[in-house]
Amino acid sequence: MRGTRPTLSLLALVGLLTAPLLASPASAITPSVAIASHRALYKVSLARAEPSSEIIDVRGRMGFEWRDDCDGWAIDQRYLMSFSRASGAGYEVSSKYTTWESKSGDAYRFIVERERGGGGERIAGRAVMPLPLGSGPGKASFTEPRQEEILLAADTLMPTEHTLRLIAQAQQGKRFFRANVFDGSEVEPGSLVSAVIGAARSDPPPIDHPALVGSYWPIRLAFFKPGQAESNPDFEMSVDLLANGIARRMLLDYGDIQVTMILERLESLDIKAC
Repeated sequence: MRGTRPTLSLLALVGLLTAPLLASPASAITPSVAIASHRALYKVSLARAEPSSEIIDVRGRMGFEWRDDCDGWAIDQRYLMSFSRASGAGYEVSSKYTTWESKSGDAYRFIVERERGGGGERIAGRAVMPLPLGSGPGKASFTEPRQEEILLAADTLMPTEHTLRLIAQAQQGKRFFRANVFDGSEVEPGSLVSAVIGAARSDPPPIDHPALVGSYWPIRLAFFKPGQAESNPDFEMSVDLLANGIARRMLLDYGDIQVTMILERLESLDIKAC
């Protein structure tokens, strides 16, 4: 089973990497996208398992909160997944992901906590990029698990900035978007994220809520570790994404198994008085 990073720092198919990519450069002005502050709960279940996989079932929950914090965006994500093996020796994976990102996309703070089978890790730090975005390299400064500084390429985007540009590309009818994204989930420069954007759809939403009215885009994303863009992706996921930033459904592809996350509860949050 490949990497275990089902985060929403969104967001590809290896075979499509050689296709023309219509991505706006990092120096472009941040698009105007109306994000809905919200708190969502997703049900986690096994969608598919290869016959060769040792995993026979996956269950859990994932909570996600995205808040407008005046001059920035605050995100809290938590999940707990229980993996059952044919041998009977199952295990749990849990994660807490807390970030703050400036609306100008030049400052980012992150705390990541993960546990699996009794062992855990914590990653914390901050990152900065010069303005205007794309004008020069940035820097990530880690305080945990150790003090370390990493140079970020000039075209690096922070997670929310990436999501905003992805939605803007979808609104313009573009089919491909490719960008280097730093989310702080690993002590490394970040990932190349390649997205394939499908045509807008308007299927009935999984639950009844005013914020889910309207069409969404099915988007396939692939994450590649630094320097490995020509190899298989480290992780893949699909997301049904609305223009307001709400994900109706996600499919996490770990190679030998696929895990689905379906929205089962949604709460609109009041915008903070600034």
